[in-house]
Amino acid sequence: MKRIIWLILFCGLASSTNSESTIKVKGVVLIHYNANFNSANNYVEIAKIKDAKIFKSWIDENPEVKDSERIRSVPTIILYDSGKEIKRWEAGLNLKLTVPLKEIQQEVDDLTGANKF
Repeated sequence: MKRIIWLILFCGLASSTNSESTIKVKGVVLIHYNANFNSANNYVEIAKIKDAKIFKSWIDENPEVKDSERIRSVPTIILYDSGKEIKRWEAGLNLKLTVPLKEIQQEVDDLTGANKF
């Protein structure tokens, strides 16, 4: 049931009609893209991010997302601000994402202004 809800939500957020990002969520959004075959390498630290909406997308369940968001490796995390891609972190050949949580949070804080206090 949870996967169905994510699928419905995400299908409303993304489309494969052009090469530009088509994410339609206002505000700061992080989307964690992965595939079921690589679920052991989910970037679980993403749940600790503050001040951003966080979504997960399974590219093997939504293959059109792979093309529309130009996903070349999994996992990939993309930071969007009102639909515009700001930053992307991609896994290496080992299919693991090794970016420090602090680096992602800093990018979110730069967008939200949280680092100004």
